[in-house]
Amino acid sequence: MNRKISIFITSLLFVFSGLYATAEESTGTRIKDMDSSYPQTVVWFSEPNEITGIRTLLQEGKKDLAVEKAREYVARLKNISGPEAKQLRYFGYNALCAALTSKGEINEAVDACTRAVKINPSLWQALNTRGTAYYISGKNELALKDYLKALDIVKGSEPLVDLVQHNIGLVEKKMAGSK
Repeated sequence: MNRKISIFITSLLFVFSGLYATAEESTGTRIKDMDSSYPQTVVWFSEPNEITGIRTLLQEGKKDLAVEKAREYVARLKNISGPEAKQLRYFGYNALCAALTSKGEINEAVDACTRAVKINPSLWQALNTRGTAYYISGKNELALKDYLKALDIVKGSEPLVDLVQHNIGLVEKKMAGSK
């Protein structure tokens, strides 16, 4: 897919359970401005090593491998039960969405994010990631709708508000330019 806008996609993932080996890494999906040549990392969370690995693959430009690892991770989670399973599935689908978005496989990416949102609509990450998929595909109204929902969820957390407001600003700028 030929895009005019340079985009940096990272997974928006973290897990609340301390039962999993974690590594503290930066997370966040922030769309780069057209003039920006460097990705911006925004938010710090702890996350399972598998998710860290998927995000690292995306940062290294290994999109196919990131999608493959995300699919494997989601498939493994289908057989897991318990309170942690719901959270793991949420972040697994969100990682898959980010990886598919980076490859331009937008329809499947939106489906993965929608699954995550259905699992836990009170979390902001999948809404923000799905907003990015919509933004890339030119569905600006849908992108804005998801970003605004994400913003409502993160109110009170300044770094998260800044991240989501950045994305809102870019989609609003794009919408104003297309009129």
